[in-house]
Amino acid sequence: MKNNPVAILRLVFGAVALVLCAIAWLLHHNTASFIASASRTQGEVMRLLYVESSERDESGTWKPLVRFKAPSGEVVEFAPSSSSSPPAYKVGETVDVFFDPNDPQDAMLDGFFSLWGGAVITGGLGLVFMLVTAVLLFVPATDTAPRRRPR
Repeated sequence: MKNNPVAILRLVFGAVALVLCAIAWLLHHNTASFIASASRTQGEVMRLLYVESSERDESGTWKPLVRFKAPSGEVVEFAPSSSSSPPAYKVGETVDVFFDPNDPQDAMLDGFFSLWGGAVITGGLGLVFMLVTAVLLFVPATDTAPRRRPR
């Protein structure tokens, strides 16, 4: 295996695949655990927050600022971490919200991407790396350069 590029690629792609799949599992597990212990209510999109792009040529994205009332009577406002262009929500729109009853500031929108986007993207990348690793298993790991016999 010494200095064999195919064997090195197998190891690197395989390791990256395992790490990405482990991260996807953790993200999925954390979200599923949160949902299992969370309360659910409805909130309202109060306004759209503009998120500037880190690229000069790119336009920014939008995320909603959501307000809901916790059972304690506390009014909570939060903005999810994900944003989109065009905006996925409209001002005044009613949205479903999961929140931690012990800490209502810990809230998430009940939308597929808001809940599962990180796990799906990370898991998808992990599967791509795993497929590349599987393909590399069928590539010979030997030197393909012809060897001369000594005379």
